[in-house]
Amino acid sequence: MTPEEAQRRESNIQKTLSIHAQSDKSYLWMAYWVIFEREADPDGLEGWLNDIKAGLNRADVIQKMVESSEFQTRLSGEASSVYILDQKLPPA
Repeated sequence: MTPEEAQRRESNIQKTLSIHAQSDKSYLWMAYWVIFEREADPDGLEGWLNDIKAGLNRADVIQKMVESSEFQTRLSGEASSVYILDQKLPPA
């Protein structure tokens, strides 16, 4: 993935989540589904919430999630691109 493609993907994730999330917790919950395709684990969710409360902004959270080894491993196993805006998000 080129740097431009990575930036575009992060931007799409941020836009999608910002439209749907009404709280930091729902934002993170949806981010887990969109980025990791799984439910948030309690410890991970709490850690991200604490980071946000300490001043980390949502865009930085998404960037860190996308840069994580979990996402990179999932991404490398995909045969085609992920279209974030087409994802069905579970209710917040």
